[in-house]
Amino acid sequence: MNFEKELKKIVEKYVDVAKKQSKATSVDDLVKDEATIARLNRIYDTKDLVTELHDIYEEDTELKARINKYSLGTVFAEVYGIDNYYIEYYNSGDDYWLDNIIDDLDRDFPLEYAK
Repeated sequence: MNFEKELKKIVEKYVDVAKKQSKATSVDDLVKDEATIARLNRIYDTKDLVTELHDIYEEDTELKARINKYSLGTVFAEVYGIDNYYIEYYNSGDDYWLDNIIDDLDRDFPLEYAK
């Protein structure tokens, strides 16, 4: 699996869906479409967070193992979803944002180890 290529395809798919859901017919309309702008911001925040967890915090998050078990698309969808707080933790500036994300990853994507 090539993480960057697969993530790029997932992001492009989400952006295409956001564009299709938008009622904007021009760039001027798009700038005024707050719902679409919010979706696009969340998509790119999710991309940034998943990339950072994968590249910088892999040892803490075990993201590669979670992706191997659940798939990158599934992990991306959950992190992007509005029913959780991954993006809010990431953007909060709180000192414990990574701890909160790891707790949520453990809850949403448990890894089982032999004892």
